[in-house]
Amino acid sequence: MQNMKLNILLALLAITGSACAKDNSAQDPNPVVKSISIPLRGNTFVTACSTPLVEAGAPDIIDTWTGEIKNWDNQQTVLSFYCNLGKAGKFNLAIDATSGASGSCSTLEFSVGSQSYQVDIQGGSDKKYEVGSFTVNHPGYVKIDIRGIKKTGSQFGNITNFILSGPAVEGENHFIPTDKLEDAYWYRRGPSVHMNYDLPAEDIEYFYNEAMIPEGQDINNTYFMLTGFGEGYMGIQSIKDDDGKNENKVLFSVWSPYDTDNPNDIPDELHVKVLKTGKNVTAQNFGNEGSGKQSFMTYPWEAGKTYRTLVRVQPDGKGNTIYTGYFGDDQGNWYLLSQLQRPSTDTYYTRPHSFLECFAPETSYKTRSVKFKNQWVCDKNGKWHEITDATFTCDNTGISGVRTDLFGGVEENSFFLQNCGFFDETTPYKSKFHRQPEGHAPHIDFNKLENL
Repeated sequence: MQNMKLNILLALLAITGSACAKDNSAQDPNPVVKSISIPLRGNTFVTACSTPLVEAGAPDIIDTWTGEIKNWDNQQTVLSFYCNLGKAGKFNLAIDATSGASGSCSTLEFSVGSQSYQVDIQGGSDKKYEVGSFTVNHPGYVKIDIRGIKKTGSQFGNITNFILSGPAVEGENHFIPTDKLEDAYWYRRGPSVHMNYDLPAEDIEYFYNEAMIPEGQDINNTYFMLTGFGEGYMGIQSIKDDDGKNENKVLFSVWSPYDTDNPNDIPDELHVKVLKTGKNVTAQNFGNEGSGKQSFMTYPWEAGKTYRTLVRVQPDGKGNTIYTGYFGDDQGNWYLLSQLQRPSTDTYYTRPHSFLECFAPETSYKTRSVKFKNQWVCDKNGKWHEITDATFTCDNTGISGVRTDLFGGVEENSFFLQNCGFFDETTPYKSKFHRQPEGHAPHIDFNKLENL
């Protein structure tokens, strides 16, 4: 009985305490308003400018590696700041900024859709300036466009931070914070996204895949990787010169078993060796992302057409493994990239996967996508197996949550990947997908391939 009375008393005290806390909060005449400070670096891109370099992201205006403003002096330049806000509603915007040299001044315009404000900023050290209040109609990415209107100095100046407060920032927000700026280059590239395919239990020798890049999605500086394996990868890159000319490439690469980013450090006996290359193919060492041998050729592939890749992985019985990469055009022709020998390796095909990657930070404000279809593997006995199951993953940019513009799934019975561009859809890490089997195994003359 005494224990029961004690429990009732404690419960009453808990209720009373909770009620008091609620009343005190409601009567607070100065409630705390959440505020977030977001650096310009890492979260801001040049989305319009007066030169053709806008296709390459205008690296002369915002530094490629640091994301800092370098040369903002033209009224036609548009800087666009992005962050993902957790709620709809209003937010107040302030900035830490300077117009540059002491005594100078500039007028900047900030726009979110049709809402815009102009702010006068002074030179010298950074000062805080209130911009205005904006309204967003749904949670997700918000884009703030900044234009220079007029200036007395040589530059419009620099913005260090964006300070957002109000109901729209009360939820879970995503952006590159100040404490992660040392990796701003990688985060500004946007999230890399992958499809990891399920293999049958047999020893697999070949992996075949098809890819179609939708029209308008072949954004400059994008790698559409079709046939990845445990020791390398093969795919196509979208590359354009400053005038927009197609300089697209096909690549096939194998890492050395020696772990280094500098190919010059690899002992001779652990270098990947080139056994054969195709016509107009260059083979050379590569580094800075592990090291090994890469082979590539210029090929003007086009969006809207379907292309094929085939990779063979075969142990040679002497403690090495032979990797051979083939590219198929939309007319049914096959091309040899190279045949490479990886030492100290005894394996068949492992970890079949595809990925989508932006490799230039300046262009990651543009969305790109790819469809992968009709995946097949061939085992060492020559039997084809259709691949119908895959798992979606992403790199640390997506895992960390600094960028959420990553998407994948099944569409028109093809696995698809989409990234960059600050869209609102997000696919959870390790989501599993299934496409329906179609039964259309590739018809490949292996003897003809070996004679390429």
